Amino acid sequence: MLTRRTAIVGAGAGFLASTGLARPAFAQGAKLRVGGTPNYGPVLPVHAANALGLFKKQGLTVEFTGFAGGSAAMEAIAAGEADLVNYFPPGVALAKQRGVAATIIAAGTLTPRGWKIMAKKDSPLTSIKDLARKKIGVSSNGSTTDFFALWAGQQAGGLVSRIPLGGGGMIPGLLAGNVDAIVAYPPLSYQLETSGDGKVVVDLGTAMEPNLPDVWVAPDKLLQSRAEDIQKALVAIYSAIRHMKQNPDWTTRFIEEHSRFPPAVAKLEYENTIKNLSDDGAIEEGWVENSLGLARLAGLRDLPTAKDLVSTRFLPIKPDAA
Repeated sequence: MLTRRTAIVGAGAGFLASTGLARPAFAQGAKLRVGGTPNYGPVLPVHAANALGLFKKQGLTVEFTGFAGGSAAMEAIAAGEADLVNYFPPGVALAKQRGVAATIIAAGTLTPRGWKIMAKKDSPLTSIKDLARKKIGVSSNGSTTDFFALWAGQQAGGLVSRIPLGGGGMIPGLLAGNVDAIVAYPPLSYQLETSGDGKVVVDLGTAMEPNLPDVWVAPDKLLQSRAEDIQKALVAIYSAIRHMKQNPDWTTRFIEEHSRFPPAVAKLEYENTIKNLSDDGAIEEGWVENSLGLARLAGLRDLPTAKDLVSTRFLPIKPDAA
């Protein structure tokens, strides 16, 4: 189910006006429906690309849909309601196993930077070993947070109870004592950390090997019928990533304006998430295999291979000249 649908035409306009930047005048073009978790760091370049006029420069009009999590985004792909979404390889593999014709076409981040297992500030939990037989909040079943909770249970040496709370219910559920810890993705981890209400039990960005916590996925039908539009969308997104990396002041102000984050959170988002996004979307087979290993922790078997999940036809993505 969709949790929030909003056209990103005009997103960031207030920020651009306040900084004196003018949006280039390009004609409206082909429409693409792009989706992901609202305000999730690796999705922010979509909004930046629109604010900078990069989609229009490619002759595209993009509508962004916010989903409760990656599994909901894949449901939209399956239903023909989305053209390009941000998700996680195990979820794509599970969807493909169930008959959803979709393919990974680019990498967002390589390691889960900004992803942290967090507890309340006064919690007795101090290390991954303490998580055995505890209740861990996740956004939804089959989501990236869900697979990371399974990994944590394996590392802790005991089963964990995964409690789906929805993205918006993660922090409230933790603070209310409904769970012992949560798998917090950026920016939730930054919000919880800077507020002083939570503490980090495990920093997944340093504890885990490369496993592609977010990738860009498109339906196979669209890759056949509108490959040029998909490629143009990727060029716009990765051009935005380059601009964001090269312009830290612009980026932190944009994050504050777009996401309504306080400066401290926006700065962490830039330093930990944006700076570590892939420059060209390139994917190595071993990284996908690492991800599929997480799926096997959930008891999933007979999954598609890494080669069956990924297309490199658009890689490496070459951003437009500045």
